[in-house]
Amino acid sequence: MSSLSINFKAPSTTIGRVQLLLLFGTFVGAWAAILGRIAQQHGMPTPVIITFRMFLGALALTPFIWQHHRAEIRAMSKRNLLFVLIGGIWFGIHLLSGFEALKHTTILVSGVLGGTLPIWVALLEVYLLKAHFNRVIWIGLGITLLGGVIITLAGSGDNSLGDNPVLGSVLSLTAAVAGAIYAIVGRKVRDKISLLPYLWLVFIVGGMTSVVVVLFNGQTFMGYDNTAYFAIILLVLLPQLICHGIYNYSLRRLPATFVSVVGQLGIVISAILAFLFFHEVPNMWEIPGSIAIILGITIVNLNKNTPPADPSPAPETETAAPIYSGLTGIELEQLQFSEKAE
Repeated sequence: MSSLSINFKAPSTTIGRVQLLLLFGTFVGAWAAILGRIAQQHGMPTPVIITFRMFLGALALTPFIWQHHRAEIRAMSKRNLLFVLIGGIWFGIHLLSGFEALKHTTILVSGVLGGTLPIWVALLEVYLLKAHFNRVIWIGLGITLLGGVIITLAGSGDNSLGDNPVLGSVLSLTAAVAGAIYAIVGRKVRDKISLLPYLWLVFIVGGMTSVVVVLFNGQTFMGYDNTAYFAIILLVLLPQLICHGIYNYSLRRLPATFVSVVGQLGIVISAILAFLFFHEVPNMWEIPGSIAIILGITIVNLNKNTPPADPSPAPETETAAPIYSGLTGIELEQLQFSEKAE
């Protein structure tokens, strides 16, 4: 915490520039939900959106995988491949639920409830991994739960929050829980495989999961409005590549707690963009509920026992690429901050 305060009060020129860059990355990442909603409004179903996003993300990583990680993937054990398969399926469920929620509730509600992912990770750590947290973290969990209850009750019978706010809230929470399971499963293999091949495989499995849903629904990948395809391209280029390239760079130079707190601004920025693009106005209960959730998540993140990062760049252990995880907005934004620091 002391190093975090120093960075706030007297940042060096280099640290100050990285902080500004992180703010820009957060702004870019906040467009994920907006672009997803635009694609949906122009007729593209959620499973099709996720399929395009996952396979385009994998395609962006393929040159790095082919050049540097082919042997590593070939040498993976069946056990590790099984964990990647399970994690990728849950990751696909996470994205499908999160983006489908955008059709039924506001971007603010979807963002704050989907942003509870680190809370579910913490609960899974307690009940599955027998982790122990201090009282402050439990207070943060309680505040987050209270905010979720307020938002859910606020959405009951209020069509101004979407065509089915309760369903949207349930889908957002489903996305958070699925993402948390993906995170826990991923820990079984992340120390046995490098970052890029792990993400490449997860993107492919997640994309295949969404393809199954597309085929089951009898949907197609062609024939949609050009605006929908353009929104998908921007979704991959801006939040998935540029935003998380910046996050990866920032996490090598800034404390993970600082990055996590700044990441919460993405929810606020998304809500402002939703007002400008879709005229979404929060009701009187949605705002305090959202504030409670953001506060609770921030308390949990700030009280994790993670050492601050060294301001100087960390030595490279593998070939760098202009992408960190390809997960943005309502997805694993908070996860990447905490996981990178552990």
